Amino acid sequence: MKYHLAGKYAVAILACLTLFLAHCNKSHSYNKYIDPELVKVAQFTDERQTDSIVHYLSSRQPLLRVEAAYALASIRDPKAVDALHKALIDAVAEVRTAAAYALGQTLHPSSIEPLSIQLRYETNPAAIIQITEAIGKIGGGLHATNSAPEFVENAANAIFNLERTDSIGIHAVAKAAFWMHNSGWSDFRFMNKLTATYPTQPVINRRMIAFAVGRYRGEWYTDTLQANDFILKIASESDTIARVAAIPLAGRTYSRAAALFLKDILQSTSSGHEQLIASARAAGKNQNVEAQELIALLRHPTPAVAEEACLSLENKKLSAAQLQELRTLQPLLPMALRSTAIRILHLQGDTLNVSDWLTQLDGAMKPYERLACIRALGATGASAELTLDRALNNPDVLQANAYTEAFIESHRQSNFPSDINYWQALIKLVERGDIGITALCAVELRAADSTQYDLNALNQSLLTALENLQLPKEVETANEIIKTVNIWGISPREEINVEYNNPIDWNLVRSIPRRQRAAIHTSKGIIEIELHVEDAPGSVASFVKLCREGFYNGKTFHRVVPNFVIQGGCPRGDGMGGTDYTLRSEFRLHDYCTGTVGLASSGPDTESCQWFITHIPTPHLEGRYTIFAHVAHGMGVVDQISIGDTIERIELLED
Repeated sequence: MKYHLAGKYAVAILACLTLFLAHCNKSHSYNKYIDPELVKVAQFTDERQTDSIVHYLSSRQPLLRVEAAYALASIRDPKAVDALHKALIDAVAEVRTAAAYALGQTLHPSSIEPLSIQLRYETNPAAIIQITEAIGKIGGGLHATNSAPEFVENAANAIFNLERTDSIGIHAVAKAAFWMHNSGWSDFRFMNKLTATYPTQPVINRRMIAFAVGRYRGEWYTDTLQANDFILKIASESDTIARVAAIPLAGRTYSRAAALFLKDILQSTSSGHEQLIASARAAGKNQNVEAQELIALLRHPTPAVAEEACLSLENKKLSAAQLQELRTLQPLLPMALRSTAIRILHLQGDTLNVSDWLTQLDGAMKPYERLACIRALGATGASAELTLDRALNNPDVLQANAYTEAFIESHRQSNFPSDINYWQALIKLVERGDIGITALCAVELRAADSTQYDLNALNQSLLTALENLQLPKEVETANEIIKTVNIWGISPREEINVEYNNPIDWNLVRSIPRRQRAAIHTSKGIIEIELHVEDAPGSVASFVKLCREGFYNGKTFHRVVPNFVIQGGCPRGDGMGGTDYTLRSEFRLHDYCTGTVGLASSGPDTESCQWFITHIPTPHLEGRYTIFAHVAHGMGVVDQISIGDTIERIELLED
């Protein structure tokens, strides 16, 4: 009996050991939210309980201090600024880095001085970069809102006077300069410093310098000697991303060297699609680049390249021969491009016959091709009566929205009918009750001449529309209405901040592997993404839940901007749809690199079901849109996606 029991114990011990080893082998699949203390921090973040999170900044555990700082980056509450200033001198570099990131998100002017002081003494490379970038974010944010100009100047000086001139120092200055330039800051100092050092930098720095230069909007590029010198440096650049980021400068430099630089890219058979798209876009702005190079690209096999070339032609004056070439080519183009070509021909003097174009529209088989045809009608005022009638009465909401866009544009044309009361028509469109149409009209009514209509009647229509909206789902339209009501000052009110309405399901979060992957099956192929549950638990949990419910099955990519993003997941198909709940914004220290998957939103804490994937790095999105995944495989498919392509289903993959 004794030996029998011993044998049973041995078997039990062996079984336990087997389970333990299995647990160890699978430990990589568990995410950090098996730790109840981290769940607490994340739950406080989701509930926006600033005081409870600030308490963790004094925790004895460095991990909790780091988590608290990143939590405050998502909340962006000015009440946390003083506590974050103290965290800037934490003994642990990761805490200092996270605190600097959070201060950059909060955009409070009082943070510039403590960040600048810490920058003088900081030795950790990651912290140096993040402190400098935070100063640039705050300075840029203040400049963009025309507030506290003395703080903006202090921020610029702190960045420019950074004594480190090594690779870390240059990268830090480039990141900060990017945010200053993105806000419209036009001081020459960053441009001169960064472009002078460009050729000697490693590729990561050249990319960041190129982004900073590409975002500059001041007069530096009118000094053709300096601008041409930098363009020559870019012409010999071997890194595609750096070239693409800097190409916009050539669109603003009206010199022969800039024009030749763009022409060389447009005419070269070895130019990749990213460079062709960027160059076509820049060529549309550079008056020295002729239309012929763009017309030639209309035959390019990559649809995005042909599309960008066609759009840029709108800014060009075509010769008689070029017009004839476009007339000949137009019927051979895909329907969406054909719509743009017809519009260009009309702008160049050809007559856009509305009835003939409606015949073309009837021949458009794909839904989004039809929308492109409808929008093209806005090129002539002669379409106003037709587009208004169909905007009011078409039962298809996407087509009705497109007709509304066409009607609004037709009002800008010289032949808009004098017998149509435009402002009264906009009010009627608001009264149709569609959220997309209402948002379009609310924006248009803000630019109105108040003598054209009865303000009390307008106010009543807008407030009725506001009362009929479903919140939080339709908050974007609600705030567009409120902005318009406030412009006229009849019954001003605060814009809506979405209240907490969707607690995180922590049981679901804990069940999601740390490196959970999902396969997005599209009509062009499969895109495999890796979810970041540890960085964005609420966003990932919602995405996983919607995937399991089949929510995304059959949805479309309703927005595609070449060299920027593809966007999908909208239940309406036009970007105005969402779920019945909203999510909290979740920010963590990430770069918007190629293949980043972010959640679309219309402001803080308004995220829902729509997501986008970036074609190339897009640093201006960082800290504004939640990153919840990255593409693991399938960027080639991402680059092939066009408007109207289908999300067939999304499959959650097993380890």
